[in-house]
Order: sequence, then C-alpha cells, then structure tokens
Amino acid sequence: MSQKVRVGVISTSGFAEWNLIPNTQSHQNAELLSVCGRRLDRAAEVAKKHGINKIYTDYRELIRSDDLDAVIVGSPDDLHHEMVIEALSHGKHVFCEKPMASTVQQAQEMASLAQKQGVVNMVNFTWGWLPLYVYLKELLDGGTIGVPMYVSLGYKAGYGIENQGWRFDGDRAAGILGDLGAHLIHLVRNLFGDVKAVSANLRSFSAPRDHQIIPKNLANTSAALLLELENGLQAVLHATGVTMMGKKMQEHQIELAGTEGTLQGLIRFDKNKPFRIWLTRRDEQDTVELPIPDQLFGGIDRTLPAIDQLSSFFKVMPAGPRLFVENILQGKSGKPDFNEGLQVQKVIDGAFKSDKEGIRVMIE
Repeated sequence: MSQKVRVGVISTSGFAEWNLIPNTQSHQNAELLSVCGRRLDRAAEVAKKHGINKIYTDYRELIRSDDLDAVIVGSPDDLHHEMVIEALSHGKHVFCEKPMASTVQQAQEMASLAQKQGVVNMVNFTWGWLPLYVYLKELLDGGTIGVPMYVSLGYKAGYGIENQGWRFDGDRAAGILGDLGAHLIHLVRNLFGDVKAVSANLRSFSAPRDHQIIPKNLANTSAALLLELENGLQAVLHATGVTMMGKKMQEHQIELAGTEGTLQGLIRFDKNKPFRIWLTRRDEQDTVELPIPDQLFGGIDRTLPAIDQLSSFFKVMPAGPRLFVENILQGKSGKPDFNEGLQVQKVIDGAFKSDKEGIRVMIE
C-alpha cells in the first residue's frame, strides 16, 4: 500500500459533508480521491466543494477503481449490505455507517467476509468515542460506583415526527431504533458487555403537516427497550424522534447506579458546556459535578457552541474516519468492528421480534 491511504466515499448526504468527508481529509496520511452519489450534479457539487477529483454515480465503479485502498459507506441502511460486500470482495478496507445491515443474516455475511479478507473493518458508532462516555468508562472501571446494578440511557430528537425520508420507511430502515437506538445498544455493550435478552415496545407516532407524504410502511419513531446483560445488569433504553427539542436539537441522558454511588451524564447541544457528569456517593447528601479531563477533548476550544465542538473533536482525535485511516496505516484491527455491528444487529432484530410477538427474546 502507498504511504497515503487512498479513500473513496459513497455518500453525498449532509452528514457526509459535515462528518465523513472533512474528518477523513483531516488525517495527514489520508487522500480522499473519489465520491459517489446517485445524482451526477450533486456528486459534482460535493466534489468541487471538498476538492475531490473523481465522481461516480455507480458505486461499483468507485469500488473497483485500482487507485483505492479503502471505502467509506455512508449510504441509506438498505444499501449497506450490497455495497460492503462489493467492497470486501475487492479487498478494500471498509468503514460503514450504523446500523451496518438490515438483518442479522446480512451482518453475519459482512463480518465473515471481512474476517476472511483480512481487511480493516469498522462501524461508525460515533458516541462511544466522545469524552463523556470515555470518562464514564474510566470511572466505572475504577470502581467509582462499586458494583453496577442498572443503567438508563435516553436519546431524544424531534426530526422524526413528520416521518419523512428513508429513515422512517420500514421497507428501507429500522426507524429510530436503527438510527438512534443502535448507538444506545452499542454504548451499553461498550460499557458493560454482552446482552442476554431484550424486551421491546416500538411505536410509530406520526404528525405530518398538510400535503406531506409519509411512507406506506411507517417505521418506528419511538423505541423503548429493556435489556438483560450477561453480567446481570439491567439496562433501560429509550430512543425517540418525536420529542420537541427546539434549539437543543438533540439530547443524551445516562444514569448508572451502583452499590456505592450513582453517576449521571448529559449531552446538550445548546450549551457551551455540552458534556457534563455528576456523582452522588453512598451516604453523602450532596451531588457533585465531575470535570471531564481536558486531554480527552484533544485540545479543542471548549468555549465553542456544542455542534462546533463535536466537529472539531472528530478532526483531531483518533475517532471515526481518522481512526479508520490510522488503523489501516498501522495494520491494526479497527474497533468497533463488524463483529460489534453484528452484535448490535442481533439486539435490533430481537427488539423487532419482541415487539411483534410480545415476548422476551434471548440474544444468541
């Protein structure tokens, strides 16, 4: 492989422009050579804006290009499987958006082929890299709250109430369970390990405006999950796309209760101090705020608005596409990898089965 990692991106979405493209280009040893989109005019627009030389409307042509080492798949969920299999079949390293597949069977095929090909493979579970969750894991591993008993995680947003786009088309995606819930499942697994069983309640709330067209097979917009972990921990998860958030945009909340204390965390997008953690110790009346160590932020300007802090963070830290490139350069296995994506997919599929049949589903 050349000294630089030569990358192609399959996506022209707003997220690709905000995250995938600039974060890849921020790595000094990455060379973003090509971009693929369904519409030639849109692909040309994105390429011109970001200084990308080659454009494609057929992802197969991009993947089969001999000048690429790696491919970033940022397409809608129902296209992940075919695109990733194509990339792996041509020996490319692959970075895939979450959730990595539409079914466990697809995810298993992707993970197995990636292992067979011996390439770096990663899934873009963004929140696990953020300072709040990194520090929470350090606190847990250090015994700050004793033996953990339960965790409660919430992810709130309001962009799903009008049910527009492929994310809320049940024939193309897993709704808010796949879009936001996948992050929560990954976070619980990252903090505490394997999931033993899931019970789920999924709902498709809808309030479209006049003349708006919603999918015929409306996906869930509110997902409530009860997870039982292999270590005996109880986890309560709620992802919603129908919570009016105003200028807050989105919000993460987490509570971790243990035998010696409780940790609470909050991510708010409308504050200059968006990442906060509090601790209440056993036999103490006062709740204290714990400062998150500066080194976990990589020297970014923490007085910036929250969204700008996030953008800056992924341009300097070993996370997301930057970590993908670094792992390729070092010949290391990427984390979270396709096996992690498979484990998350098992919980997603289990949640659908639980909701449909009204049963507790064991995760194999």
